[in-house]
Amino acid sequence: MAQNRNIFVAFELFRPERGDDRILDTIEAFGCVWARISKSVFYLHGELDAEYVGKRVWAAMNMDDKLVVIDSTKNDARWYNIKPEVSDFLMQNWHA
Repeated sequence: MAQNRNIFVAFELFRPERGDDRILDTIEAFGCVWARISKSVFYLHGELDAEYVGKRVWAAMNMDDKLVVIDSTKNDARWYNIKPEVSDFLMQNWHA
């Protein structure tokens, strides 16, 4: 991973009262520059890719949460626990 990339992380917590400390800790551990755009959206800039970020952030979340990671530099994305019809829609239209 030699190229710096623009990565967006958007999530929804099924139980927001538990807080998002685990997600924040994971993002900080990447060691790249980042900004919190809103309560549930982060921007990361560094030598990362959507697959790596997605796996690491998802590991910090609960199975009933939702996560989308977009690498806008490489036009790549990963998503976790979204409705099958939405996943199908994304797969059909992402590179169309």
